[in-house]
Amino acid sequence: MTKLVVDDDVRLQAVVEANTDEMFRLVDRNRAYLREWLPWLDANRSAEDSRSFIRDSNTRASEGAGLVTAIFFRDQICGVAGFNWIDAANRACEIGYWISEDHQGRGIVTRSVRSLVGFAFDQKQLNRVTMPVAVGNTKSRGIPERLGFTSEGIRREAEWLYDHFVDHVMYAMLSADWVLPRDA
Repeated sequence: MTKLVVDDDVRLQAVVEANTDEMFRLVDRNRAYLREWLPWLDANRSAEDSRSFIRDSNTRASEGAGLVTAIFFRDQICGVAGFNWIDAANRACEIGYWISEDHQGRGIVTRSVRSLVGFAFDQKQLNRVTMPVAVGNTKSRGIPERLGFTSEGIRREAEWLYDHFVDHVMYAMLSADWVLPRDA
């Protein structure tokens, strides 16, 4: 997938090196906001770091091991969503996402993730989609909950977040259970 139209305002497009400067500026402008829940910000200090991330993402995509897309809202990059990993042998993947502070609360991520889940089941023929979300990140937890994912439990101290561990709720959806939510 190089491009997935979500709706009239939102599209997902595989990250490319031409997005490097725009993506780095977006991360840099939102650094304090994103730092609350994302542990990778200290490793992204320059446009070259963003370029390396994009190159690594494209290598993983070409190997079928992941897929990172930029979220475009009205032709402007406002975040990232994609498959952190794809396990072809077990027909499973994990979805991750983030969005700029000024674009949150508009349903952009929910609509983007809904499209990714549909793509995973319909196009990639996967059986299981997971989304680990920090227990305290209620805004992010709302996404899998609105989409009908099942909470399978808590992974204690699943992630080191700068100076402490955070627990994750593991959300999952099976292809047999996927019903496109009407109001998500």
